[in-house]
Amino acid sequence: MYDSHIFLDFEMNPVPREARSAFPEEMRSVGAEIIEIGAVKLDRDYNLVDHFSSFVRPRYAPIAAHITELTGIREQDVAQAPELEQALIQFSKWIGAGRIRLYSWSMSDLCQLEDECWLKDIDPPEQLLSRWMDFQRIYTHLMGISRRHPLSLKNALGSAACAFDGEAHRAVHDAENSAALLTMVHRGEHLERTKVVRSLLKPTGMNQNKIGGENSAKLAELLAQMQQDT
Repeated sequence: MYDSHIFLDFEMNPVPREARSAFPEEMRSVGAEIIEIGAVKLDRDYNLVDHFSSFVRPRYAPIAAHITELTGIREQDVAQAPELEQALIQFSKWIGAGRIRLYSWSMSDLCQLEDECWLKDIDPPEQLLSRWMDFQRIYTHLMGISRRHPLSLKNALGSAACAFDGEAHRAVHDAENSAALLTMVHRGEHLERTKVVRSLLKPTGMNQNKIGGENSAKLAELLAQMQQDT
């Protein structure tokens, strides 16, 4: 059993092509930098017990106008913030000791972390090398939706009849709302929401699988995966 479950989210800022041209050739695909780390901590019973939020100062480019429009994060917000290495150390201390499981909404955050640490020659804290779980994939599967049409966090919350709490595209709020879905799945409460999912997807013509039957077995399998000690 895990001592805690950490649901995290990053907000990122693009690195312009001209800045990337100075990178070593094998690193020029790294197209963004983390500018905010947000996370929530759930105890072993999936109850929310703490929050983490930190801006991160980018190295290669100022905050782009469209990122400010999307997230509300401004250049002055990150000007005195720690760079990524120090922010990750602070995040690691917040996570603490014990057996943890990390979750994110898709694996793009893990890919970004690996790529940016590679680019900046940072050794990620040991806690961030724990097993990650792509909860977007799991939730999409449990709702009986094709992998080709993964749910956005907004639509996933809609499928659960939940309103988004806080500011969208702010890391800690995205993490908290994602974690609410994790808690709901752990308690089996999502099974009551499947009719909402069907009604949401009906106009799109998406391929839908039946909820129940085979998916009920998959639910048991995935919940067991969430708890396994590996």
